[in-house]
Amino acid sequence: MIVPVILAAGKSKRFGSQKLIYPYKGKPLLQWTIDTVSALKAKGIVVISENVDLSLINFKTLKVLINKRVDLGLSESVKIALLEAKGKDGIMIFLGDMPKIGLNLAEKVFEMAGEKIVFPIYNGVKGFPVYIPSKYFDEAMKIEGDKGLRDLLISKSDIMTFEWGEECIFDVDFLKDIEGTC
Repeated sequence: MIVPVILAAGKSKRFGSQKLIYPYKGKPLLQWTIDTVSALKAKGIVVISENVDLSLINFKTLKVLINKRVDLGLSESVKIALLEAKGKDGIMIFLGDMPKIGLNLAEKVFEMAGEKIVFPIYNGVKGFPVYIPSKYFDEAMKIEGDKGLRDLLISKSDIMTFEWGEECIFDVDFLKDIEGTC
């Protein structure tokens, strides 16, 4: 079983306010990723900060886990997700601020998942979602700080990538990234 995971516990410093609940094309930014993950028909989880107004989000069937240590960086959310997925085949990581990742892309990564790390690329840039097989869980639990799994990914030779469109790398860091889309 593969566990889809949405990492959504960032502080939104560059954005200036809590971006995950900011309207993007008619719904909160995070809702786009939740809707995609929910459509996968797999038991997914969302790792989110307690600072987000959860009443604005419809988590559907996703399990919500609260990261109370966001000060430790992205690695803390990854560890929470890995502990929840212990005993499963792997995790498929999504970021809550990437609203353009659609079901077709998510299903492609899901279908390619196996013993290799899988992720899309766009013009040579690593995108999301990223599939991590369980054989890397112990190693991933050792990461620290705000860099996520980047070092783990670049150190492995058993990686499978495929070319995709810009939606696999589009994320929202600043208000200007989504201005005019409300």
